[in-house]
Order: sequence, then C-alpha cells, then structure tokens
Amino acid sequence: MVSKEDSIRKCFTFIWKLENASYCWQSHLEYIESPLFIVDEIHETNWILRLFPSIQRHNIGFYVRRQADNKSLERVITHCELAFLSSDGTALHAFKTTNAEIRKGEGIGSLEFVSRNEVFFARRSVYLPQDTLTLRCRMWKSVGEMSKDVQCFARTRIAVEKRSFLWSIANFSTLKPHGKKTYEIKSHDNGKNFMSLELYLTGGRLCDEAVRFKMIPNYQNIKMCTFQLSVVDASKNTAKCFRDEFWCLDLCASKDFTLFCTKSELLEKKNTYLPNDVLCLRCECTFSFRTMQGEIEKVDCDCIDIAKKKSDNHRLDKGNEFPVPICILIDNLKSMLYNSCLSDVKLKTKSQTYPAHKCILSARSPVFEAMFSNDMKEKINDCVDIEDLNDDTVLRLLHYIYSAEVEELEWASAIELYEAADKYQILSLKDVCSSRLKNSLCVNNACEALVLADLHQDEDLKVFVQDFILRHGKDIINSEEWELLMETNLKLAAETLCFKYKEKLK
Repeated sequence: MVSKEDSIRKCFTFIWKLENASYCWQSHLEYIESPLFIVDEIHETNWILRLFPSIQRHNIGFYVRRQADNKSLERVITHCELAFLSSDGTALHAFKTTNAEIRKGEGIGSLEFVSRNEVFFARRSVYLPQDTLTLRCRMWKSVGEMSKDVQCFARTRIAVEKRSFLWSIANFSTLKPHGKKTYEIKSHDNGKNFMSLELYLTGGRLCDEAVRFKMIPNYQNIKMCTFQLSVVDASKNTAKCFRDEFWCLDLCASKDFTLFCTKSELLEKKNTYLPNDVLCLRCECTFSFRTMQGEIEKVDCDCIDIAKKKSDNHRLDKGNEFPVPICILIDNLKSMLYNSCLSDVKLKTKSQTYPAHKCILSARSPVFEAMFSNDMKEKINDCVDIEDLNDDTVLRLLHYIYSAEVEELEWASAIELYEAADKYQILSLKDVCSSRLKNSLCVNNACEALVLADLHQDEDLKVFVQDFILRHGKDIINSEEWELLMETNLKLAAETLCFKYKEKLK
C-alpha cells in the first residue's frame, strides 16, 4: 500500500479523461490506450495507461505500462497508485503498490480493477458524469522525493455519430407476411450506407402477424450501436417500444426484435397508430467507430495536487470508500422538481407554468441568483417570464438544474438548450450542449453551428467548427448553407476561410 507519508509527498500525477466512455466496444483482451506521458524524475521513463473495458467480462481492467525506449534504465522502482475519479476529484476505486520493479515493456495493475456493472450501470452517474470516465495514475520515487509536483492532463474521445429520424411507412395495412420495408442510414461524412433497418411481418393464417425489425450493419468500422425505436401516434406522442445496445463483434451479425404489438392490434387502433394508413416511427441511434482522438492537454508544474487539497480528511487515500451518497442526493433533488408543494417560484412560458425553488435556481445560475437577491419583479411576483423558451427546453433546463443530467438531444434541441444555458450562465450545461453539437456536426449543419458559436462568443466551439468546415471545404463551400452565410454574414465567412492560414502562421 502507498503509505500515508507518500500521500503528502511530491509526485507525478497523470489524469486521463475518456469521453463517450459508454460506447466502448473492446472484446476480451482488447484495450483503450492513453496518450504517452513522460516522468522526467523517474529516469525520463515513458508510460501509457491501458483500460480493459471488455463487454465480455464482469470486471474492468486498468494498468500503467512502461514503454520501451533507448535512453532510460532497464528497470525502475516506483510507488504507484491507479484510481477512477469522481467529478470532484474523489477516488472512487484505487489500486496501490509500493517498490514496484517495472522493466521496459512491462506494467502493473489489475484485470479485476472494478466491477463493470458498478461503473456502467449501478453507479453510472458517479463514475460517468457527462459520459466521461476520469482515470488517474500517481507515481512517487521509491527513494528520496521529487523536486516538484507535476500534473499532466490528457483526453481521449471515442468517435461516435448520432442519428435521429422519422421513418414513415405508407400503406402499412397492405404489407404482406415476409414483405419488408428498408431504411438505409448513411454517414454524414462520406455518404456511405453503414446500417440498414428492415421492417417485416412474420406469422399469418394460424397466428397474428408480428411486426419485426432487423438491424444490419454493413460498414466494417462500426463497433457498437445504441438504438431506440418509438411509434409516433396521431397526436405526435411517442410510445417507447424498444431500446438496446448492439456490439458488432461479427461482421455478419444482425439484431432482430419485435414491435410491442401485432399488425392486427395496430389496425384495431388505426386512428391512433395508423393515421392515413401510415406507420410513423422515431429512430434514435448512436454509432461508435474504431477511431479515437487522444491528446495531452496540458502539464502543470509546482501545482497543488487535488489530493493534497483534501488531505485533511484523507478522502483520496481511502481507496474504495465514497463517503457522500451523491446518487441519493441527486435522486432527492430530482424529486423536488416534481413536488410543487414546497416550491416558491414559477417559471412561465407561453403555454405552461413550472414550479421551482429559488434557492436551487440561484445556486445553479448567477442570473437567477441576481433576480432573487435584488428587488426585481421576479422576486416580488415569485414568477419568471421565459416566453422566449419553448416547453421542451424549459423542462430540459430544469432537469439539468436539479440533477446535472442531460438526456439525448437532437440537433435543434441541443441548440435551444445551449442558448438557454448561455442566457442563464449555466456554463457546465453550455459545455455539455457544445460537446453534443460537436458530436453531431455534419456538412449540412456546420454553418448554423458556426453562426451560433460566433453569436455567443464561444471561441472553443467556433474554432472546432471552423476546423471542420476547412476539412470538408469543397462540400460545405459549394452548399446552399454556405451561400446563405455569405449573404448574411460575410465577415464570419471570410474569417473562417482565413482561419487555415492563421493556424499555419502560429
């Protein structure tokens, strides 16, 4: 075990964030690798972290591995700690060792580091805030002490592509057994078909005809897919009928499932489910690809380690302990959102009124805090008029304020929630929406994202979108969206075209 004295000694700390972590696809002994980092004061040795999140195992593996190099010693001895962190820097689970002798090409860690169920399901909100897993490796000298604390921060993003679309199947009543309808899902980047969705009927004569679906991946780089299919009724409401995850471990694999009712049951309720004999389905899916983007973000020297800030209560040195039941706290806060008896303010849109609590709104938003701290009409009337926001956006905004959770977002919803987060200065929500917009960026919506980023002075999003536009220059600059941008915001269009050359001059 790393001693109590080690916890206050100077050390090298490597913190690695894995974004879109729930879309890991790795099988048995496959791993995700961090960017390489160098520990200067341990003989200038090179290291990487390896995460084994296999969907075929009950546990997640976690190792630090020394890379082969020509300069350093054949073997080094170090104290080491590996941990998963919560959003506030608390160690949720830790593996510790002292005087570990590590040769070139060898590593230390455990294939049984933590339960996969605990990370991805039972305590998901704690381990995976915003679907990001944070891993930490700390190293100390075995003899003597390092001259300074060093923290190195890295980030890896699993590439995902999201889709949300309506599939309308006309003349549904005429569909015969074993006849099928097909929807091709295409990539935004290259237009290739990478997934087919088939609807067909089975049965007949002796039994009701079941409505079945098949997902067929036909793009070899797809590794994993999450899929939700809902029936849209005549009132535009949805009835969830299927949600699943699908790993493409076999190139010939497909996924079959059955709708929640048969053809005859749909026909019996045709006024509800088959207006004009059209079955309307909403499909939401996310695809994970083989590609990942990783980089070292920054290195801080002579820093105050997060662990040392909290050394007074030793929360980070207790390994598996997690003293604050955050999940329970979040559940309690969410229950307050739907319990109007204790509310003391209302948020009013054009069509609805939503009860809320001044103290919670104020704690989460400096704009609300200003409203309720000064003699403004919102404080006096106990009512905030927000007629510029639609009901869906207000509900999503409140859900985040009370739970720090964001559900899946379509493009338009992400933009509206981004604008609401900016208006009320909820910066963490703005960052989440920005990340969703980046993941959903495509040729058709890049210009819209650019205008949004420029309007809200979001330099990070703006640079990301400008880089995307230049990488897809021919397709975007020849599009109607670019022509409209040239007409309405010539300065922004020109700035984007100059962006490439400014980057080269840096």
